[in-house]
Amino acid sequence: MFVFILSALLGVLRAADLAFGTDAVTGLCLVGSVWWRYLALGIVVLAAVLVGRTQPSRSEAVRSRRPLAGVLAFAGAVCFLAAAGAQIALGAASGLGGFVRCILECVCSVWLSTMGRCWLSPDAWKKPFGGLYLAVAGSLLFYWNVLMRFMENSSSWHRVQPTAAVWQMLAVLVFLAALARALHIPQPDNGRTLCAAGLAAFALGLCWQLPQCFALLAGNGMGLAVMPDFFAGLGLCCVGGIGGVCAAACLNRQS
Repeated sequence: MFVFILSALLGVLRAADLAFGTDAVTGLCLVGSVWWRYLALGIVVLAAVLVGRTQPSRSEAVRSRRPLAGVLAFAGAVCFLAAAGAQIALGAASGLGGFVRCILECVCSVWLSTMGRCWLSPDAWKKPFGGLYLAVAGSLLFYWNVLMRFMENSSSWHRVQPTAAVWQMLAVLVFLAALARALHIPQPDNGRTLCAAGLAAFALGLCWQLPQCFALLAGNGMGLAVMPDFFAGLGLCCVGGIGGVCAAACLNRQS
């Protein structure tokens, strides 16, 4: 509960920061030092990792019916599919980077749909369709986004949003890798890793990202030009929410 409350507080502070002190596009701080933002991020991520790694937890908790995780998985699938469709409508998929992103978003959507069906199924748990191969393919989207962030944004610690976006993608990647291991390669130590990665993904993927989605709409309206980033951001929020659900499930099954 401490980490969940701390993550929610991070989201509230991020919302206030976007509303009063930070340019939502460049990430350059207009009020206060940039290092206060990184300090807040570092404290929350460190708390998530320490709590997740020190609490007894069991990864088999995610191999059972999880309605909330299932709903979030289906919502994330719809968001990533909508992001790919918006890119195609804008013609952004004509270039190599946009084309690869559209393909990976569709693959991620398929994988999330498969996970959602398993978590919502009332029958006995079955391994998701596609196995570990589809899990790896579905998580490639976030690896590609890390590469694109480095290629598209100038490297500067004073630009908070682009730098934090790399942290977000890396946190989600670690969580999805831990989730894939817990589902397809069960091992005794998977629980602690999944719990820590899930809490970090919840803090960065959901709590940090959600205010930015609303700020994107507030600054640009509902125009088609912002829809790819808006839906992709909502998809990231859904994956972060899944991380929180999985972490809570692992801790509830502790012995």
